[in-house]
Amino acid sequence: MRDAPTPTSTRWQPLRLGLIDLFYYDDEVFPFVDGRLLLRGNNGTGKSKVLAMTLPFLLDGDLSPRRIEPDADPNKRMEWNLLLGGAHPHTERLGYTWIEFGRVADDGEAVFCTLGAGLKAVQGRGMAQHWFFVTRQRVGEDLELLDAARTALGRERLVEALGDAGRVYDRKQDYRRAVDERLFGLGERRYDALVDLLVQLRQPQLSRRPNEQALSNALSQSLSPVQQDLIEYVAEAFRGLDDERRQLEELADATRAGEAFLEHYRRYARVLVRRRAEEPRTTHSRYEELGRDLGRVREALTAARAEFEGACAELERLGHRAAVLQAEQDALMESEHAEGEVQLIAAEREAAAAKTRANEANEHLARAEEDAARAEAAWAQAEEREEQAAAARREASAAAVEAAADAGLGEAHADLAGDPGAPPADLRRRADELLARRRRGLARVRELIAAAQAAARDLGAGRWQVLREIELPLALPGLAIGALLTFVLCL
Repeated sequence: MRDAPTPTSTRWQPLRLGLIDLFYYDDEVFPFVDGRLLLRGNNGTGKSKVLAMTLPFLLDGDLSPRRIEPDADPNKRMEWNLLLGGAHPHTERLGYTWIEFGRVADDGEAVFCTLGAGLKAVQGRGMAQHWFFVTRQRVGEDLELLDAARTALGRERLVEALGDAGRVYDRKQDYRRAVDERLFGLGERRYDALVDLLVQLRQPQLSRRPNEQALSNALSQSLSPVQQDLIEYVAEAFRGLDDERRQLEELADATRAGEAFLEHYRRYARVLVRRRAEEPRTTHSRYEELGRDLGRVREALTAARAEFEGACAELERLGHRAAVLQAEQDALMESEHAEGEVQLIAAEREAAAAKTRANEANEHLARAEEDAARAEAAWAQAEEREEQAAAARREASAAAVEAAADAGLGEAHADLAGDPGAPPADLRRRADELLARRRRGLARVRELIAAAQAAARDLGAGRWQVLREIELPLALPGLAIGALLTFVLCL
């Protein structure tokens, strides 16, 4: 057997069909090219028989002549294709017809599906048995329908040959359902309509003598009419297309307007955020700048103090050196030796240099004194702020004493204030405990006041109740009634 064709499409396409021991074919395979099959030959060579015994029979599964034969001749029964009207040398014959489909799966692998039918006819009994099968095996590769003796397999041997790769069906309905699930997925009603359409379109001479009415009748017979409610639904949908288009345009306009507004609003928001963030940024920058200035002032104060101390030390050293030189000069002035004059000149030069250094030291000292004056001014400001803080603390302490006295906590506050060495956390805890006790006392007083008010209300209500319950005779003198009321009211 030649190399079997492979699928090239992701949709199912016919690849091969074959006949085994049917009509005058012993074992014949007809390959498709790109899903198409061309049969050429003279009349009587079996072109129509090939199609009658394969398509649409292998999709329909119906052995009646009106479904198999293109001309629907009731005299052309299926057993004739096996026994040839008695011309076959044997009284019974078993044959197969099959067709192979293939497609390319999503992973690039080729997938196959083979549909077939086994037919057995006996002289005088007609069609003795028939069955159908669906498998993923390929005839001639992993499925053989002929044994080593070139005899077609029976039903039981076919079941063994298929194994888990396929299944044999005895009922037409089960076979059609399996074919639909495997190849089409249309459902029973739509699949029946498809097969009926194929049967109608296969009528002989339909394409040689085109007739619109005949084609319309064929389509009407094969296709079920469209339901009226479906037509009305589609018509209503078409009528609503204009409204939906107008609504879509309005929504698109609203979307564009919203996007334009959002663009302007984003710019406005950015400008507003910049404006509102300018003051915090300026304040923060000023804070950082003041912090840097404070650090520089502190560093300058430390350096000025160091220079001042160094200048004082240098001035003292120069003072001692000047005294020594003055003493040497006096001694040299009193000496009568010539070398003393030389030493005097050298001493004068050294004294001039010392004077120069003393001037420089005085300048350093002046700068150090200025830096010290600025430092003393800063120190005075710090002391002034400390005095202000102390005054504020004294005022707060006085206010706290006064508030404690008003709240009846003078002694407790005095105890807390009289222990300045205690840790702040301990003082805070003791103050919180004192405040909690005072709050509980106030809550208790409020409860007693509320209870007293409720008792007073109950007392008044009881007095009036007593007045209502007292029944006095009408003949009681007015003086006695007044005295009794006076007595009751005084209770």
